[in-house]
Amino acid sequence: MLLENISLGKTLEIYVDREGYRYRLVSKVEGTSVRRVCVTAITANGKAFLFRPEDEIRLVYRDEEQMWEWTNVKAGLAKLDGSPVHYFDIRNRGRSFNRRNAYRVSVDEDAEIGYYDIPESYLKSALMPLVREEYEVIIDSDGHETEIEEAETGKNGTVTIEKRVRTVPMIDAVPHKIQVHIKDISETGMGIFSNTRLNIDDGFFVGIPSDYGTLMTKAVVVRTSETKSRNGRYQYYYGCVYTESDKKLIKYIYDIQRKQIKKHREKRDFEATMRNMRKTEKVIENQKKS
Repeated sequence: MLLENISLGKTLEIYVDREGYRYRLVSKVEGTSVRRVCVTAITANGKAFLFRPEDEIRLVYRDEEQMWEWTNVKAGLAKLDGSPVHYFDIRNRGRSFNRRNAYRVSVDEDAEIGYYDIPESYLKSALMPLVREEYEVIIDSDGHETEIEEAETGKNGTVTIEKRVRTVPMIDAVPHKIQVHIKDISETGMGIFSNTRLNIDDGFFVGIPSDYGTLMTKAVVVRTSETKSRNGRYQYYYGCVYTESDKKLIKYIYDIQRKQIKKHREKRDFEATMRNMRKTEKVIENQKKS
């Protein structure tokens, strides 16, 4: 797919592999060209997300029912028509793929997920909520924050002190914990059952048990249905997409895949052997009768 054919205002998914974790970011397309796509600046607490040179970045775009992806792209921050945007320079042609083809393995284990209530919002969050905090800061002659030992006094022998506001984690926030049943997991998401009502865009964190230890993962609900679990213990089903995941999760999924393929092959070979044995026994029996 040509980048310049991407519709403005459409959603672009950005996957960032960094220091053993994979992060999922989402933004709106603001501009495109042959080798570059720009999205609304991705910010948190008023600061733009900082992409690092060593980040492994992958873009995913949905064109109606078709998915497209670009790998090994480079990111930066710029301005488009006076507004801040993140841009991604494309090094190779995109390819089409089907997200459902991402290998999904059955887990069928009970687990506990946690979430925080966001103040003044009905949504749940995987991250500790933030609150605004007023603090005093010493300002140098250039208007920058500085330490008291480095502050230069003015003509009257004083330093400039300002009151500013920042956002900090709500340290007394306590996460809620609820019981769920993990149905399956894939490279991009997971399916869970629960008796607790969750809404689309609700976020949570969960530890997925594995041979590599507990893999801490953050996810967001993207699909809900009133579907009971197979054992009838849970009332609701939720399709979820990771917003942050341990990269060992992919390796764990591949390990399970290999074990299942091996088990399937052994079962197939055993059944073939048994069929051949029955055929041989029938031939022998017919020979005896003749």
